[in-house]
Amino acid sequence: MSLQQSPIRAHLRRLSKNKFYRILALALLVTSLFYASKFDIRFDILTGRRTSTSVVGKAHVFFGEPNPTYERALALQEAHAKRNGHPMFVCREKIMSGLWTKPAFILSVILAELAKPENERLQWLFWNDADVVLMNPQISLDVFVPPSPEFDYVNLLKTHDRHGLNNGVFLIRINEWSVKVLTAVLAFHHFKPMVELKYSEQSALDEILKDENMRRSVVRVPQHWFNAYPPSAEEHAIPRAHEFRVGDLQIHFAGNRDGRRNDRMMAWMEIAEQQTSETILPPEQSGLEDEIHMFWQNRTAGMIAKRSTLPILETVIETELLNSS
Repeated sequence: MSLQQSPIRAHLRRLSKNKFYRILALALLVTSLFYASKFDIRFDILTGRRTSTSVVGKAHVFFGEPNPTYERALALQEAHAKRNGHPMFVCREKIMSGLWTKPAFILSVILAELAKPENERLQWLFWNDADVVLMNPQISLDVFVPPSPEFDYVNLLKTHDRHGLNNGVFLIRINEWSVKVLTAVLAFHHFKPMVELKYSEQSALDEILKDENMRRSVVRVPQHWFNAYPPSAEEHAIPRAHEFRVGDLQIHFAGNRDGRRNDRMMAWMEIAEQQTSETILPPEQSGLEDEIHMFWQNRTAGMIAKRSTLPILETVIETELLNSS
């Protein structure tokens, strides 16, 4: 199917022209400014500028029935943010029904940042679901930011599990691309009511990212970097690709079929709160820093190899066409 015939691209074109889209974007901008006073953000009171040197902020949504487990997990996230200079945004109010508050809140934070002078903005926003336990506060989120300028085209770092995209944790750039994607996610069901969204807003994001123009700005990274799942219960078992290993940033307790997610989270939080040298390692000692460097280095090499083979392929194709004529 050509790009011009892509249903996702057509959907995005309709969004840009539709009155509903423009009203939604304006409403979310107003909402972001209105709720700014409810966000936990560190600013210099006199200048109104960010006091941290980190280019990455953290975003969380937590509202509804009291959940001491989630509050305890949030406290770990707050301690990590304070230690590493990450401005932290916490939404305590329901903005939309179901899970749709999540993309709405992320969009509102991004719009509020874009409304600032460029030199006062954050560059990236790191999203965490509530069921995530921070294990290693020595890891700054800046370590995950793609190298510049080689990867300035990258706007989203995502991870997959066995079901596909998991957006419980991801890193998104603060720019116009992200505004378009998140607005399209929020409006998706309005324009595509017949499309089944198995995992709610996560499925909507997955559908939007299938468009080639959007997909080229997205990079899938190893899941254990920042969206690791609990490790195997088997002692001395070699961690699988999706599993937490000592020195990793955090553990995401996705899924709750047995109804014991809180118990599992509490067990790991007790370990995290002890702040022992066994679990808290700087990225240069855990091997994470080297792995991240190698990941982008290999991607650079792959891009160079791809560019160098294109002229050869074009020559081969041209020769074949001449021989067949």
